[in-house]
Amino acid sequence: MNPPRLYKSTGKIAFGYFFIYFNFDINTVNILPTFVGYLLILHAIRDLEQEESELLLLRPFGIILVIWHVATWVFSLFSVDLNSLWHIVDLLIRLINLYFHFQLLTNLASIASKYQSAGEEHDVKLLHCRTIQTVILTAVIFISKIASRVSEYAMLFSVIMVIIYAVVNVLIIVTLLKFRKSLLTEPYRHS
Repeated sequence: MNPPRLYKSTGKIAFGYFFIYFNFDINTVNILPTFVGYLLILHAIRDLEQEESELLLLRPFGIILVIWHVATWVFSLFSVDLNSLWHIVDLLIRLINLYFHFQLLTNLASIASKYQSAGEEHDVKLLHCRTIQTVILTAVIFISKIASRVSEYAMLFSVIMVIIYAVVNVLIIVTLLKFRKSLLTEPYRHS
């Protein structure tokens, strides 16, 4: 893959993550819809599939996530929260989301290891962020199911997790943008 194409794809994923991670709501409507982030990532995945064939596995899950987030966004226009209506679907979407991001960050780290310059550790940073993100998302799934039984502890734990999760999300975006920048500023290398 040529660096300019990888540059564009990495940028799409970084900006896709921005839409996924950051919500700016007016009343009940997110003005940075999550589904836009998944659409950007799916578009980038199409370009990166030749580099990492495992990314093909993510396409159907990405489509499911786009459909779900379009539906939740449309229903939010009418102040309806789909997540609270269908608990089993919400759990399934959370598991799909967990797998999707785990695999995507794993593949991005693999791509970074091939193209990063000597001394750069974009791949290692992405893998660390992936692991922390996976642990937090798993804990959120678990805690959401037992929160009513341990509400006082769940709230404290949730606040701590939200802070860590926000930091990890910013680190993922920053790492992707730094890797993207290095593709054009550093000599091209493919191992």
